Amino acid sequence: MVRWPGLRPCLSAILNPAGASSMAAAEVPSYLVSPQTEKHRRARNWTDAEMRGLMLVWEEFFDELKQTKRNAKVYEKMASKLFEMTGERRLGEEIKIKITNMTFQYRSEERPVKKRKVRSCHLQKKKLRLLEAMLEEQRRLSRAMEETCREVRRVLDQQNILQVQSLQLQERMMSLLEKIIAKSNV
Repeated sequence: MVRWPGLRPCLSAILNPAGASSMAAAEVPSYLVSPQTEKHRRARNWTDAEMRGLMLVWEEFFDELKQTKRNAKVYEKMASKLFEMTGERRLGEEIKIKITNMTFQYRSEERPVKKRKVRSCHLQKKKLRLLEAMLEEQRRLSRAMEETCREVRRVLDQQNILQVQSLQLQERMMSLLEKIIAKSNV
């Protein structure tokens, strides 16, 4: 019969998962297990009832959270109040993390909307300025056109006056010529 010395602890770890973690901790030197490993275990998901309860508890303790700098005790009070409401036990640290995450998520969802509004407002202002500039340019061109039309009318009026005067002079000259011719024929 072949004996494997490491087989018995492995089988006991498979059959007894609770003992596996103590065995794993016993087999792995303490300098290799970081304290963050214990901290960074994923917490169970929040239920809808817990979320509703958290919102109510958060509203109740909101002012107290804002007033105190070191508020771990406030989060523990919130945890006990949440336990009273929902029957689910959460640590104060879990509540703090959840509130921080929800606040961050709310702010990150809120910002792009504001930027779009600011951008669209900025674009609307830019379009408005452009339209105002175009309107002013059109008014300036319209005034210039009116001035040009007035000048053309003035020149045409002068031309008409000069033509009338020219015709009058021609008639005088014709009448003078007729007189001169009539005197020379007599």
